[in-house]
Amino acid sequence: MTQRFSRYHRAIWLSDLHLGEKHCRADYLLAFLEKHHAERLFLVGDVVDMQALSRRQYWPESHQKVLTLLCERARGGCQVIYIPGNHDRIMRNYVGGLFDHIEVHQSYIYHSPFHGRLLMLHGDEFDRDTCPSKWENWFGDKAYDVVLLLNRWWNLARRLGGLPYQSVARMLKRCSLKAERAMARFRHAAITRAIAEDVDGIVCGHIHFPELLEQLGKLYINTGDWVENCTAVIEHSDGRLELSHFSEAKKPLSRRVPQQAVVGG
Repeated sequence: MTQRFSRYHRAIWLSDLHLGEKHCRADYLLAFLEKHHAERLFLVGDVVDMQALSRRQYWPESHQKVLTLLCERARGGCQVIYIPGNHDRIMRNYVGGLFDHIEVHQSYIYHSPFHGRLLMLHGDEFDRDTCPSKWENWFGDKAYDVVLLLNRWWNLARRLGGLPYQSVARMLKRCSLKAERAMARFRHAAITRAIAEDVDGIVCGHIHFPELLEQLGKLYINTGDWVENCTAVIEHSDGRLELSHFSEAKKPLSRRVPQQAVVGG
Protein backbone atom coordinates (compact mmCIF):
# COMPACT_ATOMS: atom_id res chain seq x y z
CA MET A 1 0.00 0.00 0.00
CA THR A 2 2.72 2.49 0.96
CA GLN A 3 4.67 2.07 -2.27
CA ARG A 4 1.99 4.08 -4.12
CA PHE A 5 3.08 7.19 -2.26
CA SER A 6 6.43 8.95 -2.34
CA ARG A 7 6.20 9.66 1.41
CA TYR A 8 4.48 7.78 4.23
CA HIS A 9 4.04 9.35 7.67
CA ARG A 10 2.71 8.66 11.12
CA ALA A 11 0.18 11.52 10.96
CA ILE A 12 -0.86 14.49 8.81
CA TRP A 13 -2.88 17.52 9.95
CA LEU A 14 -4.85 19.67 7.51
CA SER A 15 -7.37 22.42 8.16
CA ASP A 16 -9.25 25.24 6.47
CA LEU A 17 -9.40 23.62 3.04
CA HIS A 18 -12.49 25.73 2.21
CA LEU A 19 -13.67 23.47 -0.59
CA GLY A 20 -16.47 25.27 -2.40
CA GLU A 21 -14.81 28.67 -1.99
CA LYS A 22 -13.32 30.19 -5.13
CA HIS A 23 -9.98 30.97 -3.47
CA CYS A 24 -9.34 27.37 -2.35
CA ARG A 25 -6.05 26.06 -3.79
CA ALA A 26 -7.39 22.58 -4.53
CA ASP A 27 -4.70 22.04 -7.17
CA TYR A 28 -1.92 22.31 -4.59
CA LEU A 29 -3.88 20.24 -2.09
CA LEU A 30 -4.37 17.41 -4.59
CA ALA A 31 -0.68 17.44 -5.43
CA PHE A 32 0.17 17.28 -1.71
CA LEU A 33 -2.23 14.40 -1.00
CA GLU A 34 -0.96 12.44 -3.99
CA LYS A 35 2.59 12.62 -2.64
CA HIS A 36 1.88 12.14 1.07
CA HIS A 37 0.05 9.40 2.95
CA ALA A 38 -0.19 8.61 6.67
CA GLU A 39 -1.55 6.18 9.21
CA ARG A 40 -3.79 9.00 10.50
CA LEU A 41 -5.19 12.02 8.73
CA PHE A 42 -6.63 14.79 10.87
CA LEU A 43 -8.99 17.34 9.31
CA VAL A 44 -9.14 20.24 11.76
CA GLY A 45 -12.19 22.11 10.49
CA ASP A 46 -13.54 24.18 7.59
CA VAL A 47 -13.15 21.34 5.13
CA VAL A 48 -16.15 22.28 2.97
CA ASP A 49 -17.03 25.98 3.13
CA MET A 50 -20.79 25.70 3.48
CA GLN A 51 -21.09 29.43 4.20
CA ALA A 52 -19.56 30.23 0.81
CA LEU A 53 -21.71 27.60 -0.92
CA SER A 54 -24.86 29.14 0.60
CA ARG A 55 -23.98 32.43 -1.10
CA ARG A 56 -22.73 31.05 -4.40
CA GLN A 57 -22.73 27.58 -5.95
CA TYR A 58 -19.10 26.88 -6.81
CA TRP A 59 -17.91 23.29 -6.97
CA PRO A 60 -15.28 22.62 -9.67
CA GLU A 61 -13.95 19.16 -10.47
CA SER A 62 -10.73 19.70 -8.48
CA HIS A 63 -12.74 20.30 -5.28
CA GLN A 64 -14.72 17.10 -5.84
CA LYS A 65 -11.46 15.20 -6.43
CA VAL A 66 -10.14 16.37 -3.04
CA LEU A 67 -13.30 15.27 -1.22
CA THR A 68 -13.35 11.93 -3.07
CA LEU A 69 -9.69 11.31 -2.24
CA LEU A 70 -10.25 12.01 1.47
CA CYS A 71 -13.12 9.50 1.54
CA GLU A 72 -11.01 6.95 -0.36
CA ARG A 73 -8.25 7.28 2.23
CA ALA A 74 -10.75 6.54 5.01
CA ARG A 75 -12.17 3.53 3.18
CA GLY A 76 -8.63 2.32 2.44
CA GLY A 77 -7.65 1.93 6.09
CA CYS A 78 -6.32 5.38 7.00
CA GLN A 79 -7.88 6.66 10.21
CA VAL A 80 -9.46 9.98 9.19
CA ILE A 81 -10.62 12.23 12.04
CA TYR A 82 -12.78 15.21 11.14
CA ILE A 83 -13.37 18.11 13.55
CA PRO A 84 -15.89 20.55 12.01
CA GLY A 85 -15.19 24.28 12.14
CA ASN A 86 -17.30 27.41 11.92
CA HIS A 87 -17.66 27.28 8.12
CA ASP A 88 -18.89 23.67 8.20
CA ARG A 89 -20.53 23.79 11.64
CA ILE A 90 -23.57 21.86 10.36
CA MET A 91 -21.36 18.76 10.51
CA ARG A 92 -21.28 19.17 14.29
CA ASN A 93 -24.73 17.57 14.20
CA TYR A 94 -22.93 14.32 13.31
CA VAL A 95 -20.37 14.40 16.14
CA GLY A 96 -19.82 10.90 17.47
CA GLY A 97 -20.76 9.27 14.17
CA LEU A 98 -19.23 8.38 10.83
CA PHE A 99 -19.36 10.16 7.49
CA ASP A 100 -18.33 7.65 4.80
CA HIS A 101 -15.81 5.97 7.20
CA ILE A 102 -14.59 9.39 8.43
CA GLU A 103 -14.92 9.85 12.21
CA VAL A 104 -16.58 13.13 13.25
CA HIS A 105 -15.54 14.63 16.61
CA GLN A 106 -16.09 17.95 18.38
CA SER A 107 -12.51 17.71 19.63
CA TYR A 108 -10.01 14.88 19.76
CA ILE A 109 -6.88 13.90 21.68
CA TYR A 110 -4.16 12.22 19.67
CA HIS A 111 -1.67 10.16 21.68
CA SER A 112 1.64 10.71 19.94
CA PRO A 113 4.40 8.34 21.06
CA PHE A 114 6.85 11.23 20.63
CA HIS A 115 4.94 14.35 21.68
CA GLY A 116 2.40 13.10 24.20
CA ARG A 117 -1.27 14.01 24.28
CA LEU A 118 -2.22 16.56 21.62
CA LEU A 119 -5.65 18.19 21.85
CA MET A 120 -7.24 19.02 18.51
CA LEU A 121 -10.01 21.55 17.95
CA HIS A 122 -10.78 24.01 15.18
CA GLY A 123 -10.19 27.22 17.14
CA ASP A 124 -13.34 29.28 16.60
CA GLU A 125 -13.89 28.70 20.32
CA PHE A 126 -11.31 31.45 20.88
CA ASP A 127 -12.97 34.11 18.70
CA ARG A 128 -13.94 36.25 21.69
CA ASP A 129 -10.27 36.45 22.64
CA THR A 130 -9.11 37.51 19.17
CA CYS A 131 -11.97 39.62 17.80
CA PRO A 132 -14.30 40.81 20.59
CA SER A 133 -16.44 43.14 18.45
CA LYS A 134 -19.06 41.89 15.95
CA TRP A 135 -18.38 44.99 13.81
CA GLU A 136 -14.67 44.28 13.90
CA ASN A 137 -15.37 40.68 12.91
CA TRP A 138 -17.59 41.75 9.97
CA PHE A 139 -15.10 44.34 8.78
CA GLY A 140 -12.28 41.81 9.06
CA ASP A 141 -14.17 39.33 6.85
CA LYS A 142 -14.73 41.96 4.15
CA ALA A 143 -11.12 43.11 4.26
CA TYR A 144 -9.96 39.51 4.04
CA ASP A 145 -12.03 38.99 0.87
CA VAL A 146 -10.17 41.91 -0.70
CA VAL A 147 -6.82 40.47 0.42
CA LEU A 148 -7.66 37.10 -1.15
CA LEU A 149 -8.53 38.80 -4.42
CA LEU A 150 -5.20 40.63 -4.32
CA ASN A 151 -3.52 37.33 -3.49
CA ARG A 152 -4.97 35.71 -6.63
CA TRP A 153 -3.84 38.48 -8.98
CA TRP A 154 -0.46 38.87 -7.28
CA ASN A 155 0.33 35.21 -7.74
CA LEU A 156 -0.94 35.14 -11.30
CA ALA A 157 1.58 37.87 -12.09
CA ARG A 158 4.33 36.01 -10.21
CA ARG A 159 3.56 32.78 -12.08
CA LEU A 160 3.76 34.58 -15.42
CA GLY A 161 7.12 35.95 -14.29
CA GLY A 162 8.37 32.50 -13.32
CA LEU A 163 8.30 33.26 -9.60
CA PRO A 164 6.99 30.90 -6.86
CA TYR A 165 3.76 31.30 -4.92
CA GLN A 166 3.75 33.93 -2.16
CA SER A 167 0.97 34.59 0.35
CA VAL A 168 -0.07 38.25 0.35
CA ALA A 169 -2.17 37.78 3.49
CA ARG A 170 0.73 36.26 5.40
CA MET A 171 2.96 39.21 4.46
CA LEU A 172 0.29 41.71 5.57
CA LYS A 173 -0.29 39.90 8.86
CA ARG A 174 3.41 40.03 9.64
CA CYS A 175 3.51 43.74 8.84
CA SER A 176 0.41 44.64 10.87
CA LEU A 177 0.89 45.19 14.59
CA LYS A 178 -2.85 44.74 15.16
CA ALA A 179 -2.83 41.40 13.31
CA GLU A 180 0.23 40.25 15.25
CA ARG A 181 -1.56 41.06 18.50
CA ALA A 182 -4.64 39.12 17.37
CA MET A 183 -2.47 36.10 16.50
CA ALA A 184 -0.76 36.35 19.90
CA ARG A 185 -4.13 36.47 21.69
CA PHE A 186 -5.30 33.40 19.79
CA ARG A 187 -2.07 31.54 20.58
CA HIS A 188 -2.35 32.46 24.25
CA ALA A 189 -5.99 31.29 24.40
CA ALA A 190 -5.05 27.97 22.78
CA ILE A 191 -2.12 27.37 25.12
CA THR A 192 -4.28 28.31 28.12
CA ARG A 193 -6.77 25.66 26.96
CA ALA A 194 -3.96 23.09 26.69
CA ILE A 195 -2.89 23.89 30.26
CA ALA A 196 -6.48 23.61 31.51
CA GLU A 197 -6.96 20.26 29.75
CA ASP A 198 -3.59 19.01 31.07
CA VAL A 199 -2.39 17.94 27.63
CA ASP A 200 1.08 18.22 26.12
CA GLY A 201 0.04 20.37 23.20
CA ILE A 202 -2.78 21.75 21.10
CA VAL A 203 -3.48 21.62 17.36
CA CYS A 204 -5.90 24.04 15.70
CA GLY A 205 -6.56 26.03 12.54
CA HIS A 206 -9.14 28.79 11.99
CA ILE A 207 -6.93 31.89 11.79
CA HIS A 208 -4.99 30.94 8.64
CA PHE A 209 -1.65 31.61 10.32
CA PRO A 210 0.54 28.47 10.40
CA GLU A 211 2.88 28.04 13.37
CA LEU A 212 4.80 25.28 15.12
CA LEU A 213 6.36 26.30 18.42
CA GLU A 214 6.53 25.64 22.14
CA GLN A 215 5.30 28.09 24.76
CA LEU A 216 4.83 27.71 28.53
CA GLY A 217 5.87 24.09 28.20
CA LYS A 218 3.08 23.33 25.69
CA LEU A 219 3.37 22.54 22.01
CA TYR A 220 1.32 24.93 19.87
CA ILE A 221 0.50 23.88 16.31
CA ASN A 222 -1.58 25.88 13.89
CA THR A 223 -2.01 23.99 10.64
CA GLY A 224 -2.62 27.07 8.50
CA ASP A 225 -4.91 26.72 5.48
CA TRP A 226 -5.27 25.92 1.77
CA VAL A 227 -6.58 29.31 0.71
CA GLU A 228 -3.50 31.47 1.14
CA ASN A 229 -0.69 29.58 2.90
CA CYS A 230 -1.05 26.02 1.53
CA THR A 231 0.38 24.36 4.64
CA ALA A 232 0.16 21.02 6.41
CA VAL A 233 1.70 19.60 9.57
CA ILE A 234 3.39 16.23 9.28
CA GLU A 235 4.52 13.82 11.99
CA HIS A 236 7.22 11.69 10.40
CA SER A 237 7.78 8.06 11.32
CA ASP A 238 10.75 9.05 13.51
CA GLY A 239 8.67 11.60 15.42
CA ARG A 240 9.85 14.76 13.67
CA LEU A 241 7.12 17.37 13.33
CA GLU A 242 7.20 19.49 10.20
CA LEU A 243 5.12 22.50 9.24
CA SER A 244 5.36 22.25 5.48
CA HIS A 245 4.48 24.78 2.80
CA PHE A 246 3.34 23.22 -0.47
CA SER A 247 2.96 25.11 -3.74
CA GLU A 248 5.34 25.84 -6.60
CA ALA A 249 8.08 26.15 -3.96
CA LYS A 250 7.86 23.15 -1.63
CA LYS A 251 9.57 23.87 1.67
CA PRO A 252 9.19 23.36 5.42
CA LEU A 253 8.32 26.46 7.43
CA SER A 254 9.54 24.95 10.70
CA ARG A 255 10.48 21.64 12.27
CA ARG A 256 10.54 20.15 15.75
CA VAL A 257 12.70 17.15 16.59
CA PRO A 258 11.56 15.15 19.65
CA GLN A 259 14.09 15.05 22.49
CA GLN A 260 12.88 11.63 23.50
CA ALA A 261 9.95 9.33 22.87
CA VAL A 262 6.94 9.81 25.11
CA VAL A 263 4.83 6.73 25.73
CA GLY A 264 1.29 7.54 24.61
CA GLY A 265 -1.81 6.34 26.42
